[in-house]
Parts: sequence; structure tokens; C-alpha cells
Amino acid sequence: MIIESRKNQTVVKSRGLLSEKKLREKEGLIAAEGVKLCAEALDAGLQAEYAVVSEEADKKYSALTERLRGICPVYIVTRDVYFSLSQQKTPQGIFLALKLLDKSKNLDRILEKNKIILLDCIQDSGNLGTIIRTAEAFGIEGAILSSDCADPYSPKTLRASMGSGFRLPVCVSSSLEKTVLGLKENGFETYAAMLDETAQRLGEFEFPQKCALIIGNEGHGVSEAVAGLCRKVYIPIRGAESLNAAAAAAVICYEMGK
Repeated sequence: MIIESRKNQTVVKSRGLLSEKKLREKEGLIAAEGVKLCAEALDAGLQAEYAVVSEEADKKYSALTERLRGICPVYIVTRDVYFSLSQQKTPQGIFLALKLLDKSKNLDRILEKNKIILLDCIQDSGNLGTIIRTAEAFGIEGAILSSDCADPYSPKTLRASMGSGFRLPVCVSSSLEKTVLGLKENGFETYAAMLDETAQRLGEFEFPQKCALIIGNEGHGVSEAVAGLCRKVYIPIRGAESLNAAAAAAVICYEMGK
């Protein structure tokens, strides 16, 4: 049966999962949209709850839709109905609801690693997704976010992470200061990226085997409370006053991952 109503219960729920963080948390679901992102989620081992697929996409991307039919309910909708739930200007016609990742297990996985990144109040979803993608690319093994960061599982963040948000262990900390103290007790050297007279110049020292990098808010940088617990590092630049948070993370993560 092809769903033709925008008011269909599954369509309404899917629309809400794409736009409302509270609904995602209540339902315990992540919303992924698009062929590549949905395939990345499945390849990463996430559990699919259900899929919504347009008539055209069911034919055009038959390999993926048949794969979905083998693991979860697939609801076929008209093109008009799919456009009513999508957040994209030119949607590919594939939506996937996935079980929310277990954050407690992610924290345990992260603490077993050697190179991690902490994000202090990163508020732009695009920046957050880009940092997660870059961190994975340069060998960083996990990310811990302060509770006032953007939602790591919002559609915009997931699109910017290009699948890295499904693979890189990510968790949210209720207190970044306590997290940093815990990391130090577990043998991590912690570094805050910031312009400061006491900061070490990037490239003039080697990161230890177990280290954690803190990247701060786009406008205000790393909070004083967190920075006071860390060694400070700065990127030598010419001309511009500073770098975008995602760009700064990329430069330092490259050095950490060497």
C-alpha cells in the first residue's frame, strides 16, 4: 500500500524526528535522510526501526531499499508526501529511523582510547558535524561533548559528519570539568586550544600517547573553568585574527594523530 496522506501517523512522526530534538529523545530514535547517510548508518551497525521511501526512490535505489526490507518495516509514500516530511530542497526520497546510540557504552569505549576530543559549547550543528568528521579522519578515537553543545544527532550535524557521527564514539558530559579531571586521573594529558600568553605553540612539542584536546565555543572559546585544568596550545597563524572552531580542530587533530 502506498501512503498518500501527509497526516499519516508514520509520516507525522518522521517529520517530527527530523525537526524536534525532544521527540528524538522521547522516542529514543535518530533520523537519517539520504542514500549515503542511511547506508553509512547501516554499515556502522545501527539498528533500523523503520524506513520511509518515496515511490521513485524505491525503484531508483532498489539495492538499498531491498536491504532495508530485510531488516525493518518500509513504508512507501508518494512524492508529494515525502517532500512534506523532508528537510532537504532536493530529497533523494529515503528516510530512516534508527535506534539512539547507547551513550553510556560510548563513554566506556572512549575512556579505553588514547586520542580523544572534547567540545565545549560548540553551538553550530555544521561545525559540530565537521569536527566529528575531521576527528575521525585524523585518527581521533572518541568525542565528549558538553551538555550545551548542539545536538550530535540532529539531521544537520549528521549530514556534516558524513557518517562519522555513526562510527566515532560520541557521548555528552553533564560536567566537562569533572570529565577532564577524570581523564587526568586516567593518565590523559589534556590540552585546551586557545590564544593565551602561557599557551604552547603547535608544532614545537609532541603530543603524548594518551591525550585529549578541548575545542571551545565559536565566540568565547574554552570556558575558564575547563581551561584552568589543561595545558594550553595555540596555532601560529598569519594575517587572520583567528580560525573557525572546525578549522582549528582540524589543524590540531592532524598533529595529534601523527
